[in-house]
Amino acid sequence: MILAITLFLLYSASAWVMLRSVSKPRLEPIAWALSLASIVAHSDAIVHMIRVNGSFAIGLLEAISLLAWTLGVLACFISIERQYRVLGALLFASAAIGAAATDAGHGGSVEAQVPGWELTAHILLAMGAAALLFAAAVTALLVVFLDRRLRSRRLANLPSVIPPLDVLEKVMFRLIGTGFILLTLALLTGFVFVTNLFAQNLTQKTLLSLIAWTIFGVLLIGRVRFGWRGRSATGWTLSGFGVLALAYFGAKFVLEDLLGRHWG
Repeated sequence: MILAITLFLLYSASAWVMLRSVSKPRLEPIAWALSLASIVAHSDAIVHMIRVNGSFAIGLLEAISLLAWTLGVLACFISIERQYRVLGALLFASAAIGAAATDAGHGGSVEAQVPGWELTAHILLAMGAAALLFAAAVTALLVVFLDRRLRSRRLANLPSVIPPLDVLEKVMFRLIGTGFILLTLALLTGFVFVTNLFAQNLTQKTLLSLIAWTIFGVLLIGRVRFGWRGRSATGWTLSGFGVLALAYFGAKFVLEDLLGRHWG
């Protein structure tokens, strides 16, 4: 509990100071110090969390915590550009919420041995894709917020830290494009390296992941061929991530907490 609260406070402080550093550059060293401290502390916590008495465990809480760590790392890269720090701050805040699930004494779904590089690569690719597409969904929400302000002509009180609408849309599609590539690789490594797909209760996860992959693929094609943007683009983005969240976490919750089973 103390560890979870500590990580929550570190990430929350990182989000607040990083956002403030946009208008107050003197806060940048503090913002980066807090961000790096959050990542380092969370890294050590995850290592202890996924190893239960020498065994390997990735249950629902471990998956949420691992995603939060990935969001924190992504937030650091995004925050390098000052104009994108509002997005970085939102990702740090999201990481704070996810890091609250961290519990080094929690035992998830225990595996018999530490996975090889194949499964490790699959997990890292999946978490990377989830983090990028989550960031795209957050950006989509910012686009919706700005679009509504523009339509209602309420721009006077608009925070100066929010980038222009066209810039946000470009960032959103860059995140989607990169996330789509990682999701494709995650699915391919899953099909190649994961054995006994049906016996390991992975059918639901795989099917939902393929649906999410299709949604993002159609969105990218629509962007390139037909110039999709605005409400249609944000709607597809949010729908795609919603399905992906069900694949990664919804199906895991049903299997582990409701049915008492686990993947692997």
